[in-house]
Amino acid sequence: MAFEFFRRKYREKIMNIKEAKKEIVQTIEAYTSKTPRGEYSIPTVHQRPLLLIGPPGIGKTAVMAQAARECQAGFVSYTMTHHTRQSAIGLPFIREQSFGGKSYSVTEYTMSEIIASVYRCMEETGCRKGLLFLDEINCVSETLAPAILQFLQNKTFGPHRLPQGWVITAAGNPPEYNKSVREFDLATLDRLKVLYVEADFPAWEEYAALAGIHSAVLSYLRLHPDSFYQISQSSSQKAYATARGWEDLSYLLLEYEALGYAVTEQVIFPYISVEEISHDFFAYYQLFRKWDGALPVSGFFMKEPEARNSLLEKLQKSSPEEAMYLVQLLLSRLRHDLREESQKHSRRTLYREMFEKLERFLSQDGAAQKSAFALMEEFLQKEREVLEIRFTHNLSDSREYSDTKGVLLQLSKLRYQLSPQVYQPEEALSELKTLWKNTLDPEREETSAVTQKLEASLELLEESENDTALSFFLSSLLSDPNLAEHLALHPSSAYEKACRRFQYTRREKELKEKLSSLFTDTP
Repeated sequence: MAFEFFRRKYREKIMNIKEAKKEIVQTIEAYTSKTPRGEYSIPTVHQRPLLLIGPPGIGKTAVMAQAARECQAGFVSYTMTHHTRQSAIGLPFIREQSFGGKSYSVTEYTMSEIIASVYRCMEETGCRKGLLFLDEINCVSETLAPAILQFLQNKTFGPHRLPQGWVITAAGNPPEYNKSVREFDLATLDRLKVLYVEADFPAWEEYAALAGIHSAVLSYLRLHPDSFYQISQSSSQKAYATARGWEDLSYLLLEYEALGYAVTEQVIFPYISVEEISHDFFAYYQLFRKWDGALPVSGFFMKEPEARNSLLEKLQKSSPEEAMYLVQLLLSRLRHDLREESQKHSRRTLYREMFEKLERFLSQDGAAQKSAFALMEEFLQKEREVLEIRFTHNLSDSREYSDTKGVLLQLSKLRYQLSPQVYQPEEALSELKTLWKNTLDPEREETSAVTQKLEASLELLEESENDTALSFFLSSLLSDPNLAEHLALHPSSAYEKACRRFQYTRREKELKEKLSSLFTDTP
């Protein structure tokens, strides 16, 4: 069924990527739940494979990986356009078997590469449940198509069955976006759980704020949400602006800025090839960078009076669009500080968990017979191996991987600071805890500093009497998960005051406009 037809006919049935992720997670939990007797609540035969159908570049593959991590399930991914019938089913070989007292040569098959990868993931991670994700499933070769349909229906590649506890998930593009697409027949669709998804900026915005997407990209799309996703497939030109393109461009911009490279429109165009959007974003990016360097935002947050007066004057004289640029600079700095705070909080949590693991490791049988230094080396090596396995199989995302690696490195450094006379494991653990506490405790003071910066920004915007800037700042605080969470955990009197004043001012203006229109209409 063509996606455009489905969109027109069943508009209310289409999900954004956030809604799809929730449905995937709930389906996985339902499929892998068990009865008190240890049997699967939903028999395998009734566990329909999940199929995501939606335009390219909206995050179908990423959301499957995120759902697997959220469920702490294994994740094995294959792009089906790269596979042949032999790699999916296995290679044939001849085996001698006896039937009715006679010997016959029988053709059998080696284990499917895909099924073997599932068992390898189970062995390395210990996960008894997981997702087998088959990307671009509706673009398989003609020779592989029958085997794929059999797998979706029976969960077997040849004689090899997918292990219980593993859920088949898949994704594909609608026919209008890919000429290689093979549409599934009705009998196959009736055996699948099909989720139709489409691009949705508000859903992506929440992810982008957490992922650290470049402030210029995020602020531009907040001002121009229609530029978030566009695809043109005319005979003369194929142009696209997708979620994938914006995210990849964000990473490139951040690295170009770090390396001191110039960003030109030619740098942007390969990622955002809709000419109007590419040109418009480049102009916005230039202004964003100019203001970022010219305005004393850092000085303002360092409580320099001259810097504050300069920002105040700019807000009072700027156009609505310029005011939004300035607000984005303030928000960008706040987001950066909150990300840093979140990462440090994450590292502190990881330290506590790591010390609990270390304590259990040092208290195991036979530990007292080894030196504390040797035990630490053994522990760190084991945790490094576990970390690599978890990251390889998608059980940890890149941020958790980086943070855990940092914690292990810090522990490795701390063990060299142990007193020479420390030999017993319990003494080493006690001294390590003291060293760790002295190293990390000062970071706890930074939460109040972020709150002070947020309140200083609100006071500046209120004093400027620029309602456009204040409205944009208040709405951005609530739409950004990090900022909203910070406000929930650290209530701000300045924020509550600004909300009340802004609502009162807006109502007062509306009333004046109504009164003015009444007097104007009076004959």
